[in-house]
Amino acid sequence: MARTFRVLGIGLGLMVGLVVLWIGVVYLISGRHLQQEYTLHAVNLTVAEDSATLARGRHVATIRGCMDCHGMDFGGQIFIDDPMFGRFAGPNLTRGGRGAVLTVADWERAVRHGVRSDGRPLRFMPAIEYNQLSDEDLTALIAYVRHLPPVDRSDVPIRIGPLGRMLHLTGNLPLLLTARLIDHDAPHRSAPPYGPTAEYGAYLPVHAPDVTDRASAA
Repeated sequence: MARTFRVLGIGLGLMVGLVVLWIGVVYLISGRHLQQEYTLHAVNLTVAEDSATLARGRHVATIRGCMDCHGMDFGGQIFIDDPMFGRFAGPNLTRGGRGAVLTVADWERAVRHGVRSDGRPLRFMPAIEYNQLSDEDLTALIAYVRHLPPVDRSDVPIRIGPLGRMLHLTGNLPLLLTARLIDHDAPHRSAPPYGPTAEYGAYLPVHAPDVTDRASAA
C-alpha cells in the first residue's frame, strides 16, 4: 500500500511539474510577443475641425464600434475581467486621459497598426479591422474624440491571465495582439462614397468589434 501511494505521489508530482513547466513556457513566449518592437513608416496626416468632419468622425466611431471598448463617453471601461482569462479595459481617450498627450502619429499607429508610441504592441486593440481605414475617416475620428468633453477617469491596468496567454499562443485569441497579423507596409485606400452599396459594405469591418462576445466564444 505504501508503495502504491509513493507511486501515485511521484505521478502527481510529475503532473504538477509539467503543468508548472507549461505555464512557464506560455508566459515566456507570450512575454516576448508582448515586448516585440515594430518599426513603422511615418504618415503625415492633417486633422480638420469643421462641423462636417466632426459629424463624420462620430459616424466612424459608431459604425466601427469604438464605444464597445472605450465607453460611450470614450472615458474608458472594463469589458473583460476574469481571473484566468485576464482583465481588459479600453483606456480613457478624452482630454481628461490619454487624449491630452496623444499626437496624430500616436493615433495612426494605434488605430491602424495596434502599436504604441514606443513601438510595442497594444493589447486587445482590434487594429486589424481598422488597418485599411482611409485617411479621411481616421482624421475625422481623431477630430471627433478630441472634441469630446474631458472625462476624469483613471485607466484600469490590463492583465493577461494564463488562459488568455495560452489561447494567444494556440492561435485562438488573435485579438490579443493584432499587430502580429497586420501587413504594416500595405498601402491605405480611400473610402468609397457612403451609401448602401457593395463597395461601401466591403470597406466596413467583417463584423462589428464586440470583443466580449469574441472572448466568450474563445
